Amino acid sequence: MAQKSNLNTFQLKVTLLKTNPVVWRKVWLPATFNFYQLHMALQAAFGWENSHLFQFCKNGMSDVDGIGIPNEEYPVRDARKVKLNQVMAEANKRYKYIYDFGDNWEHQIDLEGITDDAAPIAVCVDGAGECPPEDVGGQPGYMEMLKVLDGGASEERQQYREWLGLSARQSWNPKYYNQREVNKRMSLLSPEEFTFG
Repeated sequence: MAQKSNLNTFQLKVTLLKTNPVVWRKVWLPATFNFYQLHMALQAAFGWENSHLFQFCKNGMSDVDGIGIPNEEYPVRDARKVKLNQVMAEANKRYKYIYDFGDNWEHQIDLEGITDDAAPIAVCVDGAGECPPEDVGGQPGYMEMLKVLDGGASEERQQYREWLGLSARQSWNPKYYNQREVNKRMSLLSPEEFTFG
């Protein structure tokens, strides 16, 4: 099969699994991006802080074809050297993106379509839900945080509020989504972040 033009754009729907309410983003980005560039785009789209390891895979961390940043513990293919159009060439392909091997945030990536339109950068076109905070303890910790904030003991609520950096007038809304804020984060990615390696 002939490879698509370098100007092709991938439309990806990326869903953070096991969250309620569901957190997802729909992004457009060049098919010639490598997986490290995809990682950086997803960090910005969701609001993660890029403080932990990551891996792209079909089935899970044990995949022999995993893609990430190689190290002694995780001998994966180098995300900086594998392009999206080498791996996700067909619409409706599905992959996983695992971020933070301790909290184990698992995202499902669905390639919804490929267009001939050029996308010089990554952009978010739709989404829903607030991304959980870093180091909250994964899905179980996040669900516990939401439960406490919704009616737990006042001392526990105050501890979470302080940890989250919320002022007296602020609250944590798991349904919050602001596409302008998401795209502002994505636009702030430096060329160096997108061309690492």
